[in-house]
Amino acid sequence: MRINETYEHDSILSCSSQGEESCPIGSGCNKISAQCVDVSAPMTLTPTASIGTVNISCQGSPTVTCVTDPAGTSCAVTMTQQICVSVPVRYGVTMTAGDPTIACAPGAPGCSCSA
Repeated sequence: MRINETYEHDSILSCSSQGEESCPIGSGCNKISAQCVDVSAPMTLTPTASIGTVNISCQGSPTVTCVTDPAGTSCAVTMTQQICVSVPVRYGVTMTAGDPTIACAPGAPGCSCSA
């Protein structure tokens, strides 16, 4: 839909359709100009992690090693128990939006906008 259809105005005549020399003096020419721009929407992503209650359970029986010192005056006893550690973790991400920015696009004269 053209603007003259919406508002019931006469359409704007283009000088280029009639040739530059046939334009009435002082009326000028109608032109449309376009400018391309780069718009950025910055955001910061921050990781989150929350740890729930840790559960521990023994697996089987412990193993025991005993080593006597060479002089026979002491023993080193080591007990090893396998355990299952269950750690619930909830992972997520929070996002914080920054202020958007705008800048003229490089090489803007080559930009063409389509309606």
